[in-house]
Amino acid sequence: MRRNAFWSGLEAGVSAILSLITSFAVARIVGPTEFGIGAAATAVHVVLWVVVNALFADALVQRAAINDRILSSAFWASSGVGCIAMLLQAASGWGLAALLDDDRLIPMALVLAAPLPLVGAAGVMQGLLTRERAYQRLALRTLIGQGLGTAVGAVAALAGAGGWALVCQQAVTSSVGALSLLIGRNWTPARCLDWGAVRSLLGVGGPLTASTLVLIGRYRLFAVLIGATGGAAVLGQVHIAFRLVDSVRELTFTALWRLMLPALSEHQRDRKALLTQVDRWLRWCAAAVFPLCALLAIMLTQMVALLMGPRWIATGQAALPLVGLMAWSTLSFPSGVALIAAGQARFTLYANLAGMAASAGGVLLFRPTDPWQAVMIWTLSQVLVSPYSLWVNARALGVNMIRPLTGGLGCRVAV
Repeated sequence: MRRNAFWSGLEAGVSAILSLITSFAVARIVGPTEFGIGAAATAVHVVLWVVVNALFADALVQRAAINDRILSSAFWASSGVGCIAMLLQAASGWGLAALLDDDRLIPMALVLAAPLPLVGAAGVMQGLLTRERAYQRLALRTLIGQGLGTAVGAVAALAGAGGWALVCQQAVTSSVGALSLLIGRNWTPARCLDWGAVRSLLGVGGPLTASTLVLIGRYRLFAVLIGATGGAAVLGQVHIAFRLVDSVRELTFTALWRLMLPALSEHQRDRKALLTQVDRWLRWCAAAVFPLCALLAIMLTQMVALLMGPRWIATGQAALPLVGLMAWSTLSFPSGVALIAAGQARFTLYANLAGMAASAGGVLLFRPTDPWQAVMIWTLSQVLVSPYSLWVNARALGVNMIRPLTGGLGCRVAV
C-alpha cells in the first residue's frame, strides 16, 4: 500500500510541477496572443483525449472478472474510437481557423490528431495496469511522456515557435505517454471483437466518460456566465481562485481514485466488505487531504498577496470556500468511488448534471459582482446537490446517508 501510494503521489506531484511550467513559463515566453492560439488548438485535443482514454479504462478496472476476449474487444473498440476522435480533431482546425482568423490552426489540428488512435489503445492498457496495481508503470507514463513533452514545448517556445510550442508539447506528451504504456506491457490483442463485451463495458465507461465531460464543461459554462454578468476582472480573479485550489484537488483525488477503484471493485458483490473498505479509505483520505486543506486555508491569502500583489488579495479570500468544499468532498469521495465499483456510474452523471444546472442558474439569478459572491454561488450549488449524492452512495452500500461519512465511528443504522 505504501509503495502504491508513493508511485501515485509521485505521478500527481510531477504532473502538477510540469503543468505549472507549461501554464506559466511557456505562456510568459510566447506571450498572450500566441499562447491563446496554442491553447485553442490543444483545448479540443484535451477533451477528445479524455473521452478516448477514459471510455474503457475504469470500466475494465471495475469489472469483476476479465479475460483475453474482453480485453481484446475493448482494445479494438477503443482504438476505433481513437480513429473517430482523430477525424474530429483534424476537422476542428478549419472551424478554429475561421473563428480566430489564423490559418496555422489547420496544421496544428492535424498534428494533434495523429496521437489519438494510440491514446485509445493505451487507455485499455491503463485500465489493465490499474487493475493489476502497476502504479510504477503508470507513473513512468507521466514521467516520460509529460516530462519529454514539457521539455519539447519549452525548447520550442525559446526557439520562437509561438503557439506551436503548446501544440508540440501536447502532441509529444500524448504520443510518448501512450507508447510507454503499449510497449512495456507484454500483451498482444487477439483478433476478435465481442460487441456484447463492449456494450457491457460501456454500461460503466459511457456514464463515467460523460460525467467527466460534464465536469470539464461545468466550470467553463460557469466562467462564461461570470464573465457576462460580473465582467472580465471578476472572471480573472475567480479563475485564479479555482486554479489555486482545483489544481491541488484534482491531482490529489485522481491519485486516490486510481488507488481506490481496484481495491473497492474487488468487493463489489459484498456490501459488508465494501463498506469496510470505504471506512478504511476514508481514514486514509482524511489523513492525506485534511492537513493539505488546512495548509491551503492558512496560506492562500498571504501567498496570493505575496506572489501576485495586493490587487489580488480578494482572489485568495475567494478561494477559501473552495478549500472548504474540497474538505467536504473528501468525506464523500470513498463512497462515491464505491458507487462506481458497484457499477452504478449513471448516478454520478446525474449529480454532475444537477451541479451544472444549479451553478449556472445561481449565476443567472443572483448575478454576482465580486469574486467572493461568484465562488459562494458555486460552492452552495454543489452543497445543494450533495444530499442526492450521499443518498445514492449510501444506497449502493446498503446503509443510511450519514454512515459512509463516519468511517465506522458513528452511526451504523442500516436501511
